[in-house]
Amino acid sequence: MKSLHLPALLAATVLGGLSAQAQVEIKISGSTAFRAATYNSIVALYGANLTTQTPAGPQSGAGKVTFVGTIPTLYGIQSVTIKTAYSGSVEGVINLLNAPNPAGITQPTYLNADGTTDANTSADFALCDVFQDTTDYNSGSGYANLDDVSVGIVAFAWTKGTMGGTTGISNLTHQQASALLGAGSVPLSILTGNAADAASTVYLAGRNKVSGTRIVAQSDTGYGANADSSLYKLAGNTPTIDSVGFSSGSSLAAVLNTSTATGPFVAYLGISDSNSVNGGNNRLTFNGVPFSFENVRNGAYSFWSYEHIFARPGLSNTKLTLLKGISKPGNPIASNGLAKAIDTNLATSTTSVQVSTMKVVRNSDGGPITGL
Repeated sequence: MKSLHLPALLAATVLGGLSAQAQVEIKISGSTAFRAATYNSIVALYGANLTTQTPAGPQSGAGKVTFVGTIPTLYGIQSVTIKTAYSGSVEGVINLLNAPNPAGITQPTYLNADGTTDANTSADFALCDVFQDTTDYNSGSGYANLDDVSVGIVAFAWTKGTMGGTTGISNLTHQQASALLGAGSVPLSILTGNAADAASTVYLAGRNKVSGTRIVAQSDTGYGANADSSLYKLAGNTPTIDSVGFSSGSSLAAVLNTSTATGPFVAYLGISDSNSVNGGNNRLTFNGVPFSFENVRNGAYSFWSYEHIFARPGLSNTKLTLLKGISKPGNPIASNGLAKAIDTNLATSTTSVQVSTMKVVRNSDGGPITGL
């Protein structure tokens, strides 16, 4: 057996130590719906060991944030960089599967710790408001099944605008919502039940085809998750046909907050955006049931979906540790990784529900709700 000389042995030891402390870099993309919960949970994982955040300061609503530090409970003394850049649920699935981007869709870029742009847009994880099977990028279309961890419940609400003509609208049924999705506009009397409103029209504003919010809305009404729907937007104060749909819930909410619009609007929104329309007072009941955490938990209110975190196929165990933890990786919500941190963060959320508190389940978007 050949012995190592001392210099060679020392070099091997140093290299081994550097390898053991190699930096871990993880990129997270996908839905904007859970970016605040994800931001708060990442900060909680780092704790006092977060050394750099770009941009600095509280950034729970930012589209791009990069974190550098250590997460001793998961990675010991290794330096861990987490880069987040959100665009949308389906974009995240497309990214993980290396699928072709639809026309007009580009993947988000990330920030380096010094504020420069990271040119590599490939994500390791993607947040998504819907099951992979609900998207067009599923195994039936020849794509790999993504590793899936449900980390929370995203609730949505049909919401009316602040413009004149919406006073009599208080509830929406599956059938009325489906009619709106198909036609883009319906006589106001269909939503108010007042024959005197037959001469007026109510318009639907909505999201683009790669929006998780749109997919959930169309799934839950039975209209068809990925079907084309008819939408309107404002040209000044006048409703006009929208062939694309809005790219964010905040811009959609802005339409509903335009009190000077010449026609009344209804739209589907996440709870946070719904709260921004007249302080949440313009939220409609759905099939006669108001949104509340308890109505979501017990299955009475159906307009909700799971927030999923999907992992890139073949992702290393080192990176999977961030999501699933090391204490109970087979049950991430009960482990010590990001899934558990998000569930803990949602205990104080005013817009989303902890998956660990649900009393019902569903196995598909818009599918039957059954007891646990």
